[in-house]
This record gives sequence, structure tokens and C-alpha cells, in this order.
Amino acid sequence: MVVEADATLFPDVEDVLMAYLAPLGEVDTEPPQEHSDWIGIQVNRVGGANDETGDYPRVMIVCYHPDPRKASKLARRVENYMDRIADDDIDVEDEPKPIRVDFCRVDTPPEAEPIENPNARTVVAYYALGLQKPWRI
Repeated sequence: MVVEADATLFPDVEDVLMAYLAPLGEVDTEPPQEHSDWIGIQVNRVGGANDETGDYPRVMIVCYHPDPRKASKLARRVENYMDRIADDDIDVEDEPKPIRVDFCRVDTPPEAEPIENPNARTVVAYYALGLQKPWRI
């Protein structure tokens, strides 16, 4: 008896979050250029685990804005949005079907982080998510 390997891929969580957070502002996986006054959201997978049925990424979401209060407000808006991510079907480019996130929890709530760029303020938060392959079949 031959067992066929599952060729279904987990969605790229960075692509999923870039699509999901797009209504809140500009989203990228790269930090802004030095001395940039870019206003936006950076998303990166920074760890996690997976098994045959689930992907459990840990992600870092950084909000940038020249005004510290507005950076904090953007980060809090992102946090509220992330609280509802499991309620939405997320359309991601090059994915055959919308992606569903099973759960999201805050690992570290938004907090200001000093950076060298004098034209930007950053607020960083970490989230743990769960996605399954069967949602995509």
C-alpha cells in the first residue's frame, strides 16, 4: 500500500496578514528606509511551529508613524482588527480560496520601541495564530 503525501501548502502568514490589514494602511514585510517618514504596518513571522494539519505562526507587527500618539493609535487599531481575524475569510493573491485563521491571541500587547530613525516612532506587538490545511482544500 502506498500512502500519498499531502501536497497542500500552508498559506504564507505574512501574505495573509498583509491582505487582512490592508484596510488599515500601507502594509509591508520590510522596515522603512532610514530617515523615512513612512506611515504603515510591517508584518513578519518570527517563529512558531507546524505539524501535518496546523500551522501556528508567531508574528511581529510593527506600526510606524512620525507622531508617537498616532503610532500607538494605529497599533491599537491593529490589535482590535487582529481580535476579529478568526471571523473573516481573507482573500490572498495566488490562493485558490479565501484563507481562514482558526485563532489569534496576543503574546505581547502593543508597546513603544525606540529606534534610531528620528523621523519615525514604532509600536511593536506579537501575536500567535493558528491556521489549518483543510480550510484550503
